[in-house]
Amino acid sequence: MYSNEFVAPGPGVWELETAHLSRPISRWIASVWPPALQRGFADTARRYGFLVETMEFRMVNGFAYGQLRPVGAPAGAKGPPPKLIFKLLTKLHPEIRRRLRRCKEVFATKSWREDVHRWDNEWRGQIIERNRALQAVDPQTLDSEGLMLHLRALLENLDGAIYRHHSLNAVAMVAPGDFLVHAEQWTGRPASELLALLRGASQVSLGAHEEFDEAIRALQSDPAATAELMSDDASGLVLDRLLAREDEVGRALAAYVAAVAYRIMTGYDVADNYVLEMPELLLGALRAGLSRADSVTSDEPESATARIREQVPTQHRDAFDEMLAEARATFRIRDERTYHNDAWATGLMRRALLVAGARLADGGRLDDPSHVVDLTPDELFELIAGRDGPSADTVAAYAEHRTTKSTKDAPPYLGGVPSAPPPPEWLPPHGARMARCVMVNLRHMFEVPEPNEASTTIRGLAASPGVYEGPARIVVRATEFGNIRPGDVLVARTTAPSYNVLLPMLGALVTDRGGLLSHAAIVAREYGLPGVVGCSTATSQIPDGARVRVDGTKGTVEVLE
Repeated sequence: MYSNEFVAPGPGVWELETAHLSRPISRWIASVWPPALQRGFADTARRYGFLVETMEFRMVNGFAYGQLRPVGAPAGAKGPPPKLIFKLLTKLHPEIRRRLRRCKEVFATKSWREDVHRWDNEWRGQIIERNRALQAVDPQTLDSEGLMLHLRALLENLDGAIYRHHSLNAVAMVAPGDFLVHAEQWTGRPASELLALLRGASQVSLGAHEEFDEAIRALQSDPAATAELMSDDASGLVLDRLLAREDEVGRALAAYVAAVAYRIMTGYDVADNYVLEMPELLLGALRAGLSRADSVTSDEPESATARIREQVPTQHRDAFDEMLAEARATFRIRDERTYHNDAWATGLMRRALLVAGARLADGGRLDDPSHVVDLTPDELFELIAGRDGPSADTVAAYAEHRTTKSTKDAPPYLGGVPSAPPPPEWLPPHGARMARCVMVNLRHMFEVPEPNEASTTIRGLAASPGVYEGPARIVVRATEFGNIRPGDVLVARTTAPSYNVLLPMLGALVTDRGGLLSHAAIVAREYGLPGVVGCSTATSQIPDGARVRVDGTKGTVEVLE
């Protein structure tokens, strides 16, 4: 059982994961996520020459704490060795030498192209086919033995999805990072301006936009269906009636719902909701879509590219063009590997878990079906088979802890405070180039500015340009998503990939966590929403329903009333 005491889970410094997680994770995900992530991270680090063995995660009272394990470092090392020792290691340590050679090969051959090709022509298709096959199985129709087999298949699929996601970390980081590092040096322009040049390169960040646009077109041509959509009846009933239509509207809506239904939406955990659990959001997005004159386009901002290119010294312009092209070619992998892969696998896992939870609750083994996510796989299979397992009260206590605690209740570090990595200048040229790529990505994904002082103006990072005024909708729990209305400013601690279902409803996007390469920043740019990220205290300082002005160009959020 969890306690109030936080002890480092091993030697060295451990850092609380807050960029993706805002509360303790479920015991189900805690049993799957860390080992799969570590395998994937180790794979990408080895193939791209990162001087890191892996990112290791351990759970402390349900909270995720991570630690990078540098190549050649002793267990629990709290920082790099002195410069002289470090430089000797780069010349003498066999694995460090191999990885530095690999860095040179990666840039010389543009190794990321091979991974993009395999993603496009092999991995993505296999993943989509497997998820569709699993989605076609209705767990409600399975007996106990069949349900256990299905759960095992989903567990294997989820393990593979998490592994594949992190095995593609370098593909999503190296070329965009290389472009940012060099373009910042050549132009002196801020990263927010440079990242705007990647707009349109990640269409998947918009979600099922093609299916959504087709559904909107079908509704626009059918006044009766539109009237049904606008009905005041319960959202689930309205959605069911629309999907039951045997016409163009019914077919278009069925295609859209099938594309988004079981993608986890409110986070990254099986404890979070998938889209179909919140039909009010699906209807809200469709209603908002009908009120938009045109679909959002994400064409490359050619004028901005030309303007920034003029600021690049003449001798570097060809390199600028090449690096921008490589960044645009790989940038989409960051969200595609989530949207088609683990967000979908996690939602499918949750659907089957809730069926198992309902059966266990009916049999008195759980107090609530949703508590099933706070069982480990072994515990769940024992309970389904009718054998001993944790009591309903014990599982309820785990659920209570998970749903009432947040990362604010956990210390940011255990075992000390992390030191800075060795400066890139300590490395040979190609190793230094790779280190800068990684460091700029990490900075812009996880950057957290200084907390805001009490004020009506909250400052963050200028993630997506534009100014918008509207009511703020504070969302820190899944139950609060139902409060969102078209035109609202979504104010959240962080966002997950399937938040893109909400995009047609939103006027602007504000988050406490995340940097210019966070998911929230990317989707805001792709959809053309004013966005400010990394505000630290937006969810606590902005009253729910207050009218705010979001300036995504300046990186400010002003409370107006």
